[in-house]
Amino acid sequence: MSETSAAPRQHVGRIAWVTAAGSGICAETARRLAARGCRVVLIDRDEQAVRAVARELPDGLGVPVCADVTDTGAMVRLVAESAAELPDVLVNGVGGDTRSIPVAELTETDLWRSLSANLLGTFTLTRLCTPAMADRGHGRVVNLASIAGRTYTHFSNAAYVAAKAAVIGFTKQCAYELAPRGVVVNAVAHGPIATERVAAAWDGMEPARREAIAGRTPAARLGTVAEAAAAVVHLCDEDAGYTTGSVLDVNGGLHI
Repeated sequence: MSETSAAPRQHVGRIAWVTAAGSGICAETARRLAARGCRVVLIDRDEQAVRAVARELPDGLGVPVCADVTDTGAMVRLVAESAAELPDVLVNGVGGDTRSIPVAELTETDLWRSLSANLLGTFTLTRLCTPAMADRGHGRVVNLASIAGRTYTHFSNAAYVAAKAAVIGFTKQCAYELAPRGVVVNAVAHGPIATERVAAAWDGMEPARREAIAGRTPAARLGTVAEAAAAVVHLCDEDAGYTTGSVLDVNGGLHI
């Protein structure tokens, strides 16, 4: 298990849904929310991975759900079946693309793939889960954007950049609409974080390219999964109620 913070159990009694919870940043986010007392519903299409993460959580606080958030019908059914236990905290974490493709070589299929993986699930679960939050007068939604949606990417392609920029725009409009009802909506724009996928892409680069990227990053390194998850969890906390529509940059100074 990754190291988790010793924060007070300020989420006791709260329910959190975390998508893409089978690995990486979202798995660590789930661990940290459970450590704070949340009952965490972990959603991922990799059943073996999501069950393994759920077993790590304390006191039976992990509930694994094998589902694909890009299947809108499946998400509608999940929300309907969970009507009595809809989340107080929603972390939309799906997406990611380490395919470096020049814009002239991208196709319409690449664009729709990126939009589906990075925006569709976030759109669907936010619109389905926030009405109950608004009725309760309390809610936290955190969408995983990317430094790519803020500027450009060394690791991916223009279709991915467009999708992550759309996540940021969606976040801001939802924040505007939902703030009067006690629901705050924020995004975290991570830079290069040493998840398994990014670390593999990093290792596959020519040494000169790695040096060039590191040289443009004031921190001169990749971020850790623990650092990435800590930023997400901060926006889930009880004392984050006056922070909404923000984009929290976690990138070692690569984009300021």
